[in-house]
Amino acid sequence: QPTQQQQLQQHHAQKNAGQLAAIHATKGETINTNKHQTTIQQQQHCDATTTTTAKDIKQPVLPPTPPATPNLATTARKRWKILAKVLRKDSEETVSSSGEEFGEEQTASVRRFKSFDLLRQDSFEDHITLNCLGKPENWYKYSVLLDGVCQHEYTVNIHHVERQLTASDLMGFNNTGNICVWPSEEALTAYVLANVGAFSDKWILELGGGFTCLAGLMLSKYAKPYAVHLTDGNEVSVENVKKTVCLNELACYTKCSVLKWEDVEARTGTEALKFDVILSADCLFFDEARSALVETIWYYMAPRGEAIIMAPRRGKTMAMFVAECTRRGFAVEITQRYNETIWKRHEELMLTSDLYDEDLHYPVLLRLRKPVMG
Repeated sequence: QPTQQQQLQQHHAQKNAGQLAAIHATKGETINTNKHQTTIQQQQHCDATTTTTAKDIKQPVLPPTPPATPNLATTARKRWKILAKVLRKDSEETVSSSGEEFGEEQTASVRRFKSFDLLRQDSFEDHITLNCLGKPENWYKYSVLLDGVCQHEYTVNIHHVERQLTASDLMGFNNTGNICVWPSEEALTAYVLANVGAFSDKWILELGGGFTCLAGLMLSKYAKPYAVHLTDGNEVSVENVKKTVCLNELACYTKCSVLKWEDVEARTGTEALKFDVILSADCLFFDEARSALVETIWYYMAPRGEAIIMAPRRGKTMAMFVAECTRRGFAVEITQRYNETIWKRHEELMLTSDLYDEDLHYPVLLRLRKPVMG
């Protein structure tokens, strides 16, 4: 039998063990409680961070869409389907403007007519030079041969945009200039080169020049102007033009910039009323941008300057642009027959081609001037 002293020691040991267990249990509860509070705090912090991050994310800004049509959803699907085909090089399709008189087939028209055969495109042969400036296969030589007493060939080197464009690349002002060289751009280039002497010592601005800014680039090389500013509203186009400028021997200072017509605050104050000549090819078909284009031309044009614009009539599109220019105060001159080579080609196509549509394809020449102040 245990002695009284042994019983007492055993009792104290059991009591101490119970207290120790209670202390551990209490500590465990405290630890668990602290962990629970920490978990809640972390969850609240994550929720707050997620909310802040969601607020900070900027929603993508879509480019202006072509003018409204009777069936917007159908037209939008056709437009993006056509763009996808062109980017895959499956076709030569594109979207035309849509006045009220256009049917669905014309709204998403097939661009089978490519050019007036004034512009020749050849591969670039100096691959040693091109290795320093990207892939040689993306460089081409563009040539324009003008008829006259003595034929003269004008050439520039052009870098082609990579076809693997991302969705963000297409979120600029618009991406039409990244797809192909339009007949209006070809006609504008031929027109200015046929009158190349008139641009000597001039300040020249090209608006919406696309991935080539072909007319402005040709004048920069051959007209001996004072300076040339090549612009487009799409960053991809402008970056491409910068590459092109690097591989051409130009005769004057040539600048390349992103210029979005609707961005009034971004306009360069030092260039206001500065340019003697403003060039633009096929930039009239966005209804949303019409007023902004007119205001941009007015802002940059010198008091005695002029804008030279090439564009097809496209239903009411040109008439609405002319009306907007007249309201702003411009004197507008419209010329249908401005180049004999292009006119003869136009007449030939009218007789022989079922794919050629004068309203969609033949560029009309517009000249805008400010009123002469006394």
